[in-house]
Amino acid sequence: MSLTQLGWNPAREEQFAPHRAKGFVPARVAVEDKHYYRVWTADAELIAQITGKIIHEARGNHSKLPKVGDWVAVKILPNEEKAAIHAVLPRTTQITRKNSGRDTAAQVLAANIEVIFLVHAADITFNAARIERMLVMAHDSGARPVVVLNKIDLCEDLAALVAEAQRIAAEVPVFPVCAITGRGLKKLAAEIKPGDTVAFIGTSGVGKSSLINRLAGDELMPTLEVREQDAKGRHTTTWREMIFLPKGGVVIDTPGMREFHLWDLAGPGTHETFPEFEELALRCHFRDCTHTQEKDCAVLAELQAGKIPRDRYESFVKLQREIAYLREAGKRANWQTRRKSDRVAHRAFNKAVTHHKSRR
Repeated sequence: MSLTQLGWNPAREEQFAPHRAKGFVPARVAVEDKHYYRVWTADAELIAQITGKIIHEARGNHSKLPKVGDWVAVKILPNEEKAAIHAVLPRTTQITRKNSGRDTAAQVLAANIEVIFLVHAADITFNAARIERMLVMAHDSGARPVVVLNKIDLCEDLAALVAEAQRIAAEVPVFPVCAITGRGLKKLAAEIKPGDTVAFIGTSGVGKSSLINRLAGDELMPTLEVREQDAKGRHTTTWREMIFLPKGGVVIDTPGMREFHLWDLAGPGTHETFPEFEELALRCHFRDCTHTQEKDCAVLAELQAGKIPRDRYESFVKLQREIAYLREAGKRANWQTRRKSDRVAHRAFNKAVTHHKSRR
């Protein structure tokens, strides 16, 4: 397999030049499994581990460690199908979310993605707010988002559902498909160009693995039937797996995510997902308007006039509150980190002074 098939290009070759001069070879991370990685080079598939230098430079920030889709510089161990990862090349894009629970750290799901397919089931579980959250995550990643409505065979009014999804997605294309019958998959496959890396994002049971199997033309990913009573499925993907398509292109299948915690607070996600609110906000009296109770708020005026759907407004406000909370939590975490660092430095200084006095 050539590096071009893996997604290599002249820009990455230029980035890699200093590493090649040291005798390293380029590889792409296909699977991340705790402290071990499976990587692809132009000649082989290898098991790899990161060096202590990378661990030290990350300093507990797991987002700096290699992730699926990353390009890395490796040293191949002679007479073994193993390698050591010495460096991670800069990422062009990355899909990131906040870790679940109270942790305010970022979790990188995949890197160097050209297209993100946001998969949602076209059945009783259709949820406009979830699509909006996925769109925010996709826009923040830097990749091109595409909304995919799978299981259209279970939809009673497909035209109305597609129209609703398109209203939410704005300029983002919406593709209605069915992994079982193959309907709509030809158009979906045309969105994947040779050398592109694409990712499928969606909750468990929406049929991501079934779609990938169809595109790959083989039963590559395990699938499970969903429960009839609530149309929910179980996790069938336990790690992010890289799959090579016969017509070119690389697919990264991610585990089904029950929650989409936003992370990139400075990104364009909310601006591109809710463009109508961003335009209206420019006409608000206060620059820091929350669009909830302020006087002369252009957003509230449009809402009261019936020009903005109530559910769309509530989704926007909820996301704005979540982002504000995350920003405040991030500030607190940074303050605590600095405080801890200052205490460590102070103790080290006192220890040095005491040692110096004892030698006099």
